[in-house]
Amino acid sequence: MSIISIIILIIIGLVAYAFREELMAIAAFVGICMGIGALLFWILFDNASLGATIGFWFAVLFGLRLILQAMGAEYANIFEYAYRIISFPFWLLNRLQLILMEPWRYFTKGYVSYSTREAVCDWLYPIEIILYIVITPLRFVNAVYYNIFVYGISELYDLILEVIQPSSYYEGKGEFGAWIFYFPKRLIKYPIYQGFLVLVEGAVWTVIDIFIPTITMYHGTDLTAAQSITGNDRLKGYSKKWTDGTFCSSRNGWAGAGAYFASSRRTAAGYAYDGYRLSDNNPVMIVCRVSLGKILNYRLAPSYIHDNTGPNGNHAVINKYAESNGYVTGEWWNYNHNYWEYCMFDWQNRYNHPWRIRPIYVFNFRTGLAQHIDKGLRRWLFSKPVIDDIIKSTRFSFLVIMAFIIVIWFVFYGYRYIMDEYFWYY
Repeated sequence: MSIISIIILIIIGLVAYAFREELMAIAAFVGICMGIGALLFWILFDNASLGATIGFWFAVLFGLRLILQAMGAEYANIFEYAYRIISFPFWLLNRLQLILMEPWRYFTKGYVSYSTREAVCDWLYPIEIILYIVITPLRFVNAVYYNIFVYGISELYDLILEVIQPSSYYEGKGEFGAWIFYFPKRLIKYPIYQGFLVLVEGAVWTVIDIFIPTITMYHGTDLTAAQSITGNDRLKGYSKKWTDGTFCSSRNGWAGAGAYFASSRRTAAGYAYDGYRLSDNNPVMIVCRVSLGKILNYRLAPSYIHDNTGPNGNHAVINKYAESNGYVTGEWWNYNHNYWEYCMFDWQNRYNHPWRIRPIYVFNFRTGLAQHIDKGLRRWLFSKPVIDDIIKSTRFSFLVIMAFIIVIWFVFYGYRYIMDEYFWYY
């Protein structure tokens, strides 16, 4: 071996030693991506090698993005732009689903007379039933995309990052030896165990969303509040208060007391940048799947309910009417700012818990990226409010049980049946 070769090897060794933590993290990330890809493609297509190859290139491209971002390169956000292009058709389908649920909302932005309300309301219920049946395929496509792909990918990203860059000193943060020692624990705890729960949640709620109309909506706030709302503090070993992990009810909104959501990202951004409301310099948007339930259109509501909306209204009157008539959400055209806003009524601090409101990722307007949440988002399927609803509601418990049966059937038999039928046809 020549002197030049020895010098090159020594330089490589010194560089590797200097960046040993980063190299270990990269190696672990590549291994995890290849392992997950191999497992998924082995289950779905009986081709583990193809899945491992796809996982490898995903890790390489993701790592390239991080390097470009660290260098301040102009093309660091190319993957975000690609995601926006790919997701645009699904954003459009989500908007289409919202429009078709109540197409008459766009003709009721202004005040509707009593006689018109009486004439119109008698016809709305049968029309809603027809529209519910017609847009079932649309609900299915949106449910699969947002519950499986968007929620699954964003959560697995956070969980994998927790393996590479632990956020807790008790799991290897800040010390290379501890990082190595706790690596198996983190690997099992986050991408394997928690990742399995993420896939179960996404699959179960895909089935439920087909039957319970659910829309992807936006909530503008600051990062401090978003982390409190979405963070999975139980995985950090912290005790949780009853208000942690919830959308705390607003008592001063235009449309009643409850949790507020927007159907437009621009509306959520307006709230996120509202310095009067916020506590830090990170305006964010929590993207949620919201099961709106029975919707109260204020323009078609009784006059005394309509008159109690706005800044000078009596929200107790609105919420009492909503509770007694089974309304879950209030729909209001804010004529001062020209946008729709939706209030999930909260008279028992109940609907602000999951399952009605399920965060799928947090977007940071300052960075222009999906916000990393340490240890991922909180698990909403396995929470006490969901269990309470299963116990109290026969209809809801039947729906959840049916969803589990369909998911189990698909995992053990259905996907192979579908693939066999598909390839036989072609």
